[in-house]
Order: sequence, then C-alpha cells, then structure tokens
Amino acid sequence: MSEQHEANRAFWNASAEWWKEREDRRGLWRTCHENPSLVVSPAEMPFLQGVRGQAVCVLGSGDNEIAFALAGLGGRVTSVDISEQRLEIARERARTLGLDVDFVQSDVTDLRDLHDDAFALVYTGGHVSVWVSDLRRFVSEAVRILRPGGVLVISEYHPIRRLWLEAEGPRLGRRYFERGPYRYTTEEGLPTFEYHWTVSDHIQAAVDAGCRIVKVDEYGEETEGESWAESGLDKLPTYLLVVGKKDKERT
Repeated sequence: MSEQHEANRAFWNASAEWWKEREDRRGLWRTCHENPSLVVSPAEMPFLQGVRGQAVCVLGSGDNEIAFALAGLGGRVTSVDISEQRLEIARERARTLGLDVDFVQSDVTDLRDLHDDAFALVYTGGHVSVWVSDLRRFVSEAVRILRPGGVLVISEYHPIRRLWLEAEGPRLGRRYFERGPYRYTTEEGLPTFEYHWTVSDHIQAAVDAGCRIVKVDEYGEETEGESWAESGLDKLPTYLLVVGKKDKERT
C-alpha cells in the first residue's frame, strides 16, 4: 500500500464513527435493499437490475448502500474497502438486515485476494476514484476480476463539478488537468491525499484494461448541499457514468 493510501486508510478508520452517525441519521442503509432505487440512479439501474444469482463486487464500498442494494436485487455481493472500521460497521448492518454479503479489506489497486474472472459485475463509484493514486491500476484490477463479457460500472461525482466544489469562491484555484496529489489536513491533524482524474482518464482506463465502452453519461444538476450553488455549481453535471463490457478476446 502506498504512503498516500495508508494515510487515507487511517483517516477513514478514524472517521468511521462520525460517518456511521451521519448515515444512521440518513437511514438509507436500512431500506435500500428493499428499494434499490433509493441509492441507484435511473442511469445506473439498467446495468444493475439483472444481477440476480450473479457474483458482483463493489470496490470502495464505503457506506455499503450500493452493496446492500445489489444484495436486494439478488446479487451475490462482495464488498471491498480499504478501511477495516468501515467494513466492520457494514458487517454489523448486514447482520441486522439479514443480508449475506462477503466483506474484504483491501486497497483497490491491489486485489490479490480476489480471483481472475470471478464476477459478472464490478461496480465502483460515489467519490472513490478521488482517493486513488493510480487510476489505471485500479481499473485494471477491477477488470481483471471481471469475467469475460462482464460489466464494469464506474459511477463517480463529475470531475468538472469537483473543481468548483473545492474552490474558495467563483474563481478556480487549480487547472482541470492537474491530477495531484493534493494534500489536506483534517481537524484531527491527519493527512489525506486526493487526486483529480478527468472524464477521459476514467474512460481511457477502462479501454486500456480491456473493456468495450457501452455507455457514457453525464447527468444530474442537484447541489447536494454545496454551500455556494449561486455561483453556478448547479448548472454543471453532478455525475459521470462509464460502463464497459470486458472484451472476451483479451482474456
């Protein structure tokens, strides 16, 4: 694990209880297995709804709402996250809900504990790639564990929106093609590292890993509570969706 990823793991472990309380107040983890549309967008749903009886994997599972939704859709779910504390919370929640989910603690750029060609669907999204120092290696590992003809879903907060979200006002402080790393310090004094991957970075990583792109979408105009939407943030797309199928001839 890289020094940057180890720092991020420490941050997610230290903040696990804070996130747990926040997610408990929101309450989606309790019901998304019964109503997946609470956490699965209409743009994503066509690629997720056929998972009944299939092995599926969620990389960077975090709050595990997508993992629970996929379990509710009948998938045999493996949930992977870098934070053992976040996974322990998710494991207890799955027991509460009676969901059969496998939990694996791992850096998403090194999935050595998961076999080649193991999953019909690999999903990643919801602010995952921003924490990853090597996007191509991450996506390559995601495709390695995907079976030939299987579906890769990358569903991320839109990179162009993130530039404005992280600015200190209407003027941008960084360039779109400055990938980072960007070092931050939490209130507790912990360092974290983030990266800025572009739209083309996400698409090219999937192509280079051996996927045929079947869908690219940019959608949503919600503000998610951002503090200065009056500057135009709500006029930018909220999400980026990239869907690929693993090339059968490159296995």
